[in-house]
Amino acid sequence: MRRVALVLAFALGLAAVAYACNVPVFRFALERWRPDPYQVVLFHKGPLDAATLELIRPLEEQQDKALANLALRTVDVSEFDKPADDSDEQAALDRALFAAQGEVALPRLVVLYPPHLRILKPAWSGPLSRESVSQLLDSPARRELIKRLAEGQTAVWVLLEPAASDSASVVDSPSSAAVLLEAELKKLAEELKLPELTTAPEDALLAQTPLRVEFSLLRLRRDDPAEQALISLLIGSEPDLAERKNDPLVFPVFGRGRALLPLIGAGITAKNIHDSAAFLVGPCSCEVKELNPGFDLLLSTDWDKELTADGTPLTAATTTQAPSGPPVLVPIPAGASQVTEVYQSPLVSYGFAPRLSFSLIVLGGAVLLGIFVVALIVALSQSRGRSES
Repeated sequence: MRRVALVLAFALGLAAVAYACNVPVFRFALERWRPDPYQVVLFHKGPLDAATLELIRPLEEQQDKALANLALRTVDVSEFDKPADDSDEQAALDRALFAAQGEVALPRLVVLYPPHLRILKPAWSGPLSRESVSQLLDSPARRELIKRLAEGQTAVWVLLEPAASDSASVVDSPSSAAVLLEAELKKLAEELKLPELTTAPEDALLAQTPLRVEFSLLRLRRDDPAEQALISLLIGSEPDLAERKNDPLVFPVFGRGRALLPLIGAGITAKNIHDSAAFLVGPCSCEVKELNPGFDLLLSTDWDKELTADGTPLTAATTTQAPSGPPVLVPIPAGASQVTEVYQSPLVSYGFAPRLSFSLIVLGGAVLLGIFVVALIVALSQSRGRSES
């Protein structure tokens, strides 16, 4: 019985711990993590006319060609006049989503975050037009993000600064947050070292992009008219960011446009910048994307074309054996850490508390159940030993 207990405990330990590969987090994400799709809902009334079909055609093309990480649905609100079917959960959700829009003109686009993030508030919404579709898919800042990441930068630190009536005073003169970031990122690029790659299959690099430590700063202003779709989904990533209008927000963006939860105002410190950068440069301790912090931005590009000479899809080599060596525990950076003297739960500081992954919950439940079973088996074994003696 004790042997069974030990075997079970060992198996549960293997299930609960993710072995690390030596590929840095930012590079593993760039090569192997596909961006999560945003749900784009078009509310309209009656059959779609030719003009509307023409306006949504770019969205359909982006979806069909897997360029933008989005999934388009059309919802005819005239169907809401029919008796509700209580068994149709999606229809009930659509009714609630449309009702939350208030009195709006149709057709209207509503963009929802990827479902596993558990963010109920839309990432963006607005009337359907050529301009709104264009801004939803593309903007100067997003083009610059894609360019820098595809060139191999470790992370692009997006600094979202407060709005100002005089744009020159914000964009041309560096804020204290910008000054600190530029100084720290330059220093960290020299100090942080990449993990040493081995010849093991899990350490193989798939893209031709050079592997190096390089950070850059990308400054945005909250009232930038060309970036409102991007700014909206950044601010909506946490429930209280919209209220922090006077605080700068810093989102480290890596991989294929994955952003860590932001550093806010007084939380933009040298230590927090270091911790986030060290996490991205460190070895990938958990290859399961959903168990890592952050959320994907809505971007439009052919990443395989950006990362390879001929556009061949990147395919990871498969291996049947676990990586050698003990498990490696890597600290996950804090999100919106504000006051260091106030105790925070580790889950809160890691950015997991608002939206625990379903997979993480299941895994935790399995581990707890396993511990209970092991304890029960050991107790029964000891009880039997005492009765026999």
